[in-house]
Amino acid sequence: MTQGHGKAHSGGGAPAGPRSAGFTLIEVITVLLIIGILSSVVFSRGTGLNSDLQARMSEVRSQLRYLQLKAMKTNTTYLVLRSEGANYWAYNSANSTIFLALPGETSSTISLTDKKMTMSPFIISFDRFGIPYSVSGSTHTKLANNATITITAGGQSGTLTVTPETGFVP
Repeated sequence: MTQGHGKAHSGGGAPAGPRSAGFTLIEVITVLLIIGILSSVVFSRGTGLNSDLQARMSEVRSQLRYLQLKAMKTNTTYLVLRSEGANYWAYNSANSTIFLALPGETSSTISLTDKKMTMSPFIISFDRFGIPYSVSGSTHTKLANNATITITAGGQSGTLTVTPETGFVP
């Protein structure tokens, strides 16, 4: 080992000594990543729907799609989903006294109270082509405008929209 004049060197890099004031690139990137992760968590919790409402809206959306597909697959004239007050149910318009089982349900009449939710009253039917209809009495009329279903759960409300012609529920 040879001795040089001046300050000692470690390895072959820069002279050892007091660290300069400032941050390394890695430190800056780490802090920015942490801030980004925290802000995304706070933002998603603050603006999103709560999980109860999301779950209930997803259930009803799936049940509407199920009825639409079943009407098309079985070549049924009208399959209907109806909500009034404390319950909702599905039936074939040929015999409205016999309720249809919906996926994920243990009863053909679904209690909104048991699901801890409320739902706006509605009657929507689907024909054998999957086209949605509004129902008044025994008259089925093609939807001319979007049909909306308001669902409240967990203290928040959300809206499902059934589009005319296609019956798509985004």
